[in-house]
Amino acid sequence: RREKVVLGQGYSPLDWARLKSSGADLRGGVKGVVRVSKEELSKHNTETDAWTVLGNKVYNITPYLKFHPGGVPEIMRCAGKDGTKLFNYTHSWVNYDMMLQNCFIGPY
Repeated sequence: RREKVVLGQGYSPLDWARLKSSGADLRGGVKGVVRVSKEELSKHNTETDAWTVLGNKVYNITPYLKFHPGGVPEIMRCAGKDGTKLFNYTHSWVNYDMMLQNCFIGPY
C-alpha cells in the first residue's frame, strides 16, 4: 500500500495543466529533439536535473517532480534511468505521453 502525499500549494494537477500550457520551457533548455544514450540519461539523476525514459521516450521530469502525487522521492526512483516498468506497475492507466508532452527530450 502506498502512502498519500500532500502536495504543496500550487502543485495540483490543475496547476500542472496551467504550467504545461503557459509556454514555459519544460525541456530544461534542450533545443530540438535529441536521441539520448544510456550514458547521457544516467547523468540526469538529481532533483535539479532529472530525466527518465517512459516507453522509449526520454522526458525531463524535473519540472514535474513536485506535482507527482506519490511525492518527490518516489518519482526520483526513475531519475537517470528507464522508468517504464515501474511506471506501468504503479499507474498503467496514466497517459504519460500526454501529461509530459512538453517535457519530451527525444527517443532513447
